[in-house]
Amino acid sequence: MIKNSMFGTGFMFSVLLLLLSNNVIAGSWEVLQEYDRERDYFAFCFVSATDGWVVGESPFELDNKGFIGYTTDAGKTWQASDATVPERLQAVYFFDKKHGWVVGDKGLVMNTVDGGKSWDVQTSKVEINDIGLSDVHFTSNSVGYAVGMGETIVHTTNGGGTWKILRGGQEAGGVGDDDTNVFNAVQFIDASTGWVVGASLSPSTGGQKTLIQKTTDAGKNWVDLPVSGEDILSDVFFVDASIGWVVGENGVILRTSNGGESWERQKSNSPEKLRSVVFISKNTGWAVGGEFGVNVVLQTEDSGQTWIDQSSGKLYVQDIGQFESDVWITGQNGFVKKYSK
Repeated sequence: MIKNSMFGTGFMFSVLLLLLSNNVIAGSWEVLQEYDRERDYFAFCFVSATDGWVVGESPFELDNKGFIGYTTDAGKTWQASDATVPERLQAVYFFDKKHGWVVGDKGLVMNTVDGGKSWDVQTSKVEINDIGLSDVHFTSNSVGYAVGMGETIVHTTNGGGTWKILRGGQEAGGVGDDDTNVFNAVQFIDASTGWVVGASLSPSTGGQKTLIQKTTDAGKNWVDLPVSGEDILSDVFFVDASIGWVVGENGVILRTSNGGESWERQKSNSPEKLRSVVFISKNTGWAVGGEFGVNVVLQTEDSGQTWIDQSSGKLYVQDIGQFESDVWITGQNGFVKKYSK
């Protein structure tokens, strides 16, 4: 799972949520798709108020494990793409209505340049080592980044025609016996400034450490940001170059107001894993997640000083996405809900 601030470059790509109560802080949630046992939705991206894309897994398909779907009516109905997707997909990003990318297991990268009419497999350079890719973000229709296991960051300057390994990409099958970093999400706020989040893992000792890194030179160099804790982070969302949030294990929510130079821990009042975070302004946002049998939907209207629980139901939320003031959530068994004021 992967995000793009509406204050940054390109269309808001998104994270989706799952679930909600009916009347939530001056707004309401509407169930658009209640259940689809044939698929799990992991992430989506809206390119307009009506048009969006969702990716995930078709667990009962042996040769077409991944899934790409789309909507043209703001999520009321979803259609399956004709694309053949050999691996489970973890993230989707559209820079504009025509140019989009999806990433997933075993280094799979696919792209479209015609608004999803056709999808082509790209060579990520890490598929030979079965490196799973967890998120993707583009700063233009040419320049983009994907991140994943084994401290992997790959980069393209020609829309994915060729990808270059900036870091990692060598560890077959995920985490081995050596210390490594795992990157779960990436976001850029402009062409130069971006963040990756995840964890530093030490398999030999069984230890782990929360990890946030930042670049200010378009990915050439990455520096560790000062953050404490052992929770693995799942997602990052900045509304501008200064203000941002990260979420992860054990209900952790961290906020920065200085680009990541320092972080404050916010009270989520949840012990569950938070998988995705999105804000539609500097004050109003959501964090979502959960595990099997538990879902979590949290909302704030004061920049995270207080988080209000909107959770209900048992299906956990994988992602939350937005376009302008509209917000969608999705997750286990293909449920989709929309929030509107």
